Amino acid sequence: MDYAINPVLMGGLVKSVEDGQVKVHLHGRLGVITVPRRLVVDEIALEPGHEMQFYFSYLQVNEMPYDYDCSAMDPREPLSPCLLGGTLIEVNDTAVKLEIMNGLGTVAVPRRWVFTPVTLREGQNAEFYFSCMKVVGKREIPVRSI
Repeated sequence: MDYAINPVLMGGLVKSVEDGQVKVHLHGRLGVITVPRRLVVDEIALEPGHEMQFYFSYLQVNEMPYDYDCSAMDPREPLSPCLLGGTLIEVNDTAVKLEIMNGLGTVAVPRRWVFTPVTLREGQNAEFYFSCMKVVGKREIPVRSI
């Protein structure tokens, strides 16, 4: 079963910034990504409601993971998708949560975002495309609405 995972330009809103971590809720209720502040291009003081833009793809379970290289995750460079790996740390009836390699954060998405010919379980390796994030605006809405 072969699938091609392709990165697309996506967006989300900053929900919180705590302990050097930025939590971004994807538009369309498609999930939550938490990354270190160092992966955000802009040097402004981030706060809830900031609109983020980045590249992201579906996840694909890979039972024989590659030696992924995250050196392209450089906020000083233009946004560019990078193939990354991670490990599924939570699997339930509706969603999965993946810990991104090298401490780059976590991704929580609906199960339908995962391509796999095998039953999903915690501890599986997965790969996906991801980029640094950049601020493209700010929405003045209550934090509880994000």
